[in-house]
Amino acid sequence: MDFEFKLEGESGRRQAHRERVHGLVARIDGLEEPFVVHDVSASGLALVDPRGELTQQWVCRVALAIGERVLARDLPAIVVREADPAGRIAGLSFMDLGPRQEAWLDKLVLEIQKRRIALRKAREASDNP
Repeated sequence: MDFEFKLEGESGRRQAHRERVHGLVARIDGLEEPFVVHDVSASGLALVDPRGELTQQWVCRVALAIGERVLARDLPAIVVREADPAGRIAGLSFMDLGPRQEAWLDKLVLEIQKRRIALRKAREASDNP
């Protein structure tokens, strides 16, 4: 029996589980309008970029917010994928995060997963009396 093991990053696939958060936006230093967050993970995020403002290899600082409430600020990131004209989704990877920033992002994604699982279980329970 053959078995192959690849470390994260070797396969070209995402390095962390991503989740969607309704209402989450990213504010990027130097740009006026906030970006709708398509999904977020502990290692990066995907943003809706309809104006094509985010260019490959651009290093920036990101703040994440829901409404007026800022959840995290000053997250260092780099644009790793420009928005394509069809999908308009750009990819950013976090870089050089501090321990508190890493812990906060891990906790955010975990809390989203827990809520999604709880909602699914509640829905299943209501379908099966």
